[in-house]
Amino acid sequence: MRSVLRKLYVSIGLGAAVFLGFSVYLDSGLLIDAFKRFAWQAGAAALILAAFNYIVRFWRWHLYLRRLGAPVQLRDSLRIFLSGLALSVTPGKAGELLKAYLVRKSSGAPIGLGVSAVFAERLTDFVSLLLLSMFGIYSHKEGAWTLALAGAGTVSIFLVIFVPGAIPAILRLLDGLPLLHRLVEPARDAYQNARLLLAPGMLIQGLAIGVAAWLAECLGLYYILLGFGATVDVASAAFIYAFATIFGALTLLPGGIGTTEGSMTGLLTLEGLPLADAVAATFVIRVCTLWFAVAIGAVVLITSAAEKDLADALSKETTA
Repeated sequence: MRSVLRKLYVSIGLGAAVFLGFSVYLDSGLLIDAFKRFAWQAGAAALILAAFNYIVRFWRWHLYLRRLGAPVQLRDSLRIFLSGLALSVTPGKAGELLKAYLVRKSSGAPIGLGVSAVFAERLTDFVSLLLLSMFGIYSHKEGAWTLALAGAGTVSIFLVIFVPGAIPAILRLLDGLPLLHRLVEPARDAYQNARLLLAPGMLIQGLAIGVAAWLAECLGLYYILLGFGATVDVASAAFIYAFATIFGALTLLPGGIGTTEGSMTGLLTLEGLPLADAVAATFVIRVCTLWFAVAIGAVVLITSAAEKDLADALSKETTA
């Protein structure tokens, strides 16, 4: 458990450093004034919408596990999902892979089954955010190349998965490498399961759930901007939130810390917000989404049997 907490402390410290950096760059008095003018009921609305995001995404997670035939009870499935919320911001994104580990511990299912569920989650989330970002791309004229590259990369992933023989050829290559051959069987299982979860019917369901979930957090940003007195429409708020989240994900930093905040603040200033209001709004939405999720997950880690599983797994991860 100490290893888990150390990883969380690193991420929390990094998040605090980002906000401190913004505060030093900006006149702290202007930032305080912005917070004083904020209608805090808008923050409450953003928290409710973020909670809706987690509930809907959990529904999809459990749907994936059921589709793959994993004998995971609803309560255990929820525990695993919420644990991943906390650890998704740790260095190395340990939580994402540990969800697969916990599925195996809970049900005895192969590790590849959990990996494929996590992979399908992340891919449908990414595509959902791309779709939401399209709301404002034409009006903003910003980020078109980033979104185009992200879209091209996503299409390439789908092609590699579904073009006959592509993945088997890659796995045969890996099987011949001394240090990687032991990953071939879990990867083969994950590949077969991913094809099930990304088949047209399941893909449409996953994307519909993903769009609904992430639209809720886009609306959270919209209400927060209203709380600062900004006149930003829903389409612009959706674009700004979705694009900043995509940009942060592409940097591969835990939770996109630093890069998400920077891009979101920049886009808000382009929308006409004063810099102090843009920084304050970015801080509030990140607390209401990312750090709210981390707090929920941390409570689960501390109060459930997951803490022992995670401590053991992280200890093995460190040893490896």
